[in-house]
Amino acid sequence: MLFPFLMALVCAAVGPRWGRRTGYLAALAFVPALLLALPLSGMPAAVPATERTTWVPELGLNLVFRGDGYSLLFAVLIGVIGTLACLYSVAYLSERERFGRFYPYLLAFGGAMLGLVLSDNLVALFGFWELTSVTSFLLIGLWHTRSAARDGATKAFLVSVLGGLGLLAAVAMLSVAGGSTQLSELDLDAVRASPLFLPALALTLLAAFTKSAQLPFHLWLPTAMEAPTPVSAFLHSATMVKAGVVLVAKFGLIFGTSPYWSGVIVPLGLATMVWGSWLALRQTDLKALLAYSTVSQLGLLMSLYGAADANGNFAGTAHLLNHAAFKAALFFVVGIIDHETGTRELPLLSGLRRALPLTFAAAALATLSMAGLPPLGGFISKELFYEEMLHRGPLYLTAAVLGSALTLAYSARLLGVFLPRRFPLTPEQEKARAELKTDVHEGGPGLTLPPLLLAGAALLFGVWPHGVETLTRTAQSALGFSGVETHLGLWHGLTPALLATFVTWALAALLVWQAAPLGALQRRLTPRMNANTVYYSLVQGVNVYASWLIARTQGRALPDQLRLTLGAVALIAGYAVWRAPQVFHAVGELPLYILPIAALLVAGAVGVLLSRNRLTAVVVTGLTGFGSAASFLALRAPDLALTQLLVEAVTVILFLLAFRYLPGVRALPRTRGRSLLDGALALGMGAGATLLTLSSVRFLRPPISDYYLTNSYSGGGGKNVVNVLLVDFRGFDTLGEVLVVGMVALAVGSLVSLGRRGTPPLPVPPDRTDDDTPVTEPGEQA
Repeated sequence: MLFPFLMALVCAAVGPRWGRRTGYLAALAFVPALLLALPLSGMPAAVPATERTTWVPELGLNLVFRGDGYSLLFAVLIGVIGTLACLYSVAYLSERERFGRFYPYLLAFGGAMLGLVLSDNLVALFGFWELTSVTSFLLIGLWHTRSAARDGATKAFLVSVLGGLGLLAAVAMLSVAGGSTQLSELDLDAVRASPLFLPALALTLLAAFTKSAQLPFHLWLPTAMEAPTPVSAFLHSATMVKAGVVLVAKFGLIFGTSPYWSGVIVPLGLATMVWGSWLALRQTDLKALLAYSTVSQLGLLMSLYGAADANGNFAGTAHLLNHAAFKAALFFVVGIIDHETGTRELPLLSGLRRALPLTFAAAALATLSMAGLPPLGGFISKELFYEEMLHRGPLYLTAAVLGSALTLAYSARLLGVFLPRRFPLTPEQEKARAELKTDVHEGGPGLTLPPLLLAGAALLFGVWPHGVETLTRTAQSALGFSGVETHLGLWHGLTPALLATFVTWALAALLVWQAAPLGALQRRLTPRMNANTVYYSLVQGVNVYASWLIARTQGRALPDQLRLTLGAVALIAGYAVWRAPQVFHAVGELPLYILPIAALLVAGAVGVLLSRNRLTAVVVTGLTGFGSAASFLALRAPDLALTQLLVEAVTVILFLLAFRYLPGVRALPRTRGRSLLDGALALGMGAGATLLTLSSVRFLRPPISDYYLTNSYSGGGGKNVVNVLLVDFRGFDTLGEVLVVGMVALAVGSLVSLGRRGTPPLPVPPDRTDDDTPVTEPGEQA
């Protein structure tokens, strides 16, 4: 699982030199995932492979990876699609692409998905979940000079993060209620009896719906198609978009007994299926059509896994394999069409069968499988889908038939680009078509082989379903379901599901026949408000409110902002002192050597107010810093005293360097009333902060130094108390300080580099215009 991350570092190093050939090296990163097919093929479902690594033993946290049948099946699926995507990208992308970024991002995402499906630890599962969001953001926004790519990446990230916050809360609730951070060791009876059960269920659904693009969170997936086609094939057909499906499948063991689980997921999944198919039918861009098709297919998968019964999970796993094969193949096909013709617009494409025969063969098999026609694997899983919906009632079956008919209709529309034109072009379309490439020809093996292999798998799933059935039963047993007597096959007799299939074909034929009136109806029924308009309205509202808040709070003069800050500190300190009045007794216990230091600090502050020139003010300001250093030294913290002394010296030097730019000390005149108010604020804040500090000093509480002296060797394994304190007892604090120093160093380095002369600007790639509008797709060969 960690191998893709290691290979990502290697590809980052060699990518700029190797160029497109880095894809061959990147494909090797998924070899361990492919090798998981060996234990999967002969694994009893009840004996999962487990790998445990100690993480934080004091908190009972361990990195546990559990290779049950379902997890291994999905891991092999990630390995197959990831390998093909890397090999396809070698022929698809141009030499202008930044391969030092592309392949590391792709491999990091693959590693995150493997960690997500194999992790048995809930905390690690959440970490990998968030890592998929970050890496997908980087991949979708890879061509960041395009505004559409930036928008798609931001939208996907915001929606995913919303679900990630829900998953974080759900993981915390399940760990508390179930008594373990391991998914396989949760006390399910305790979880179901806990008052946290329903909130955890709702938050888990939020996470799953956002990641798998269910209504109304489907808006991010179509705009994510701005990513390069290999990314779309990997992320948005077989892996990332199914993360929510995996979550529903695995957490169904916990929540499946609740009627709210299936009562929410199944209807929403069917609604997503119908709505996604309806939107796919009206698209004119091939990639957009596949995007909404993915939304629809994810709704189908959600409705099957959300059923939380043996038949539903069996059908869901079978269709998950079929969908991964035909959808990834179709994305590769669309990439070939775009690569060879220079466009993805449906109205401009027709008759490509002769010029692209191999691509047509792959497209035909994959499209017919997506449409659910025999003898492809999609037909078998669709029959299982109908069987499950039949048991739930006529309304569910009606929605399933309608969604499937729409799926068949847009499948026919997609396949129409290889057939002769049915409808005449408008003058504008004729002009655009005339500008397309005329020497369209089949691509090399790197382009055609991946979709052909996947389309062949879709055909194999149909004509030889026994192998798929074996994998499906192993996977579904790992999900806690067994006893399914249904066998995968093309013919089960004249069943109600087959009759529903005939109705689907008839309805789809009507939709294809009436394509023109249906398109006009869709245009008339276009709502003014949809998920995208709501999203952009919310984003605009947040920006407007943030601007208003900044103008009201940060747009004031510096003295006014300081008055607000000091007043807030005084109130907080006063509240703390009111809650602990015994702090006043500490004043009398202060050591006598503190008094002259306090006098020095007060003298520095008052001296600044009484200064009549800038030089005196700068010098007197230094007294406060040096007084602070003296207080640290008096309290036996020489390291802090030295740090404060250095910081104060540098600060005074900076003041002197910018001396002539400083305003005059009388440049901000104040009235007598304002001076009295400022004095009162200063006294109140100073007294409150002093008392608040005294409440935490060592003579009010037992000193902790004895604990460090006693446990530094036994607990930290070191004889140097200071080293053990910094590295072990205060490790996170030290790490934070190191990060702060590193951030400051980066900021200073950036500022210094800005002042260098002769630094050339970043070149604009030749396939981009200055107005952010691409002439051709960035990174693709012209």
